[in-house]
This record gives sequence, structure tokens and C-alpha cells, in this order.
Amino acid sequence: MTVPTTPALSAPSAPSSPTSPARPRALRRTTPLSLDELRRDVGQAIGVPPEEIDGDAHLVHLGLGSLEAMLLVTRWRRQGIPVDFAALTGAPTLDAWHRHLGEAWALRETGAA
Repeated sequence: MTVPTTPALSAPSAPSSPTSPARPRALRRTTPLSLDELRRDVGQAIGVPPEEIDGDAHLVHLGLGSLEAMLLVTRWRRQGIPVDFAALTGAPTLDAWHRHLGEAWALRETGAA
């Protein structure tokens, strides 16, 4: 007896190359990153509970390095979030990052970016 199957829903996968395995693409966002989502992502990247990260805390002093920042930028860009690595590293606080991401999202929505 054959059981009918339905295909699994997933994000489109990236083209594979012989040297690297295929990696699923992140789903594109339809809304800007919230402050809570930003705090969660940063907390995961630096190994600090999100509730312990104040908006004005210097993220480098909490353990954020350039590698962690670039990994976050890459993740967010794959989600369709416009982000400027230099702008983030120039003002490494959650409040500044949230402002930058909000402004960049607004520019994206108006087509100016």
C-alpha cells in the first residue's frame, strides 16, 4: 500500500557547489527587526541572556567582536534587512543599531535605498 506524501514547506535552497553543501536561504522579512528580536539575536551571538543587555550598553564590552557582528549582518541581509556593517560597528549599542535598522528599513520601503 502506498501512502501519498506532500512536499515539505521550506525556504528556497541556495544553489549547491561541489565544495560546499546546499544551505537553505532565510525567509525574507516583511517587517523591520523589533528591539526584542535584535536583543535576542545579539544575545545569542555573544552568549549573554538578552534581558541582561541594556539598550545603551557597549556591545564590544559585552563580548561582541567583528566576527560576531559580521555573522549578524550576514544573517539579517539574508532576511532582506538592509544593514550597514560600518554603521553598526561605529555605534555598538542596541539603541543605535535599532535606530540604524529602522532608518534603513524605512529607506528600503520608500525605494530610496
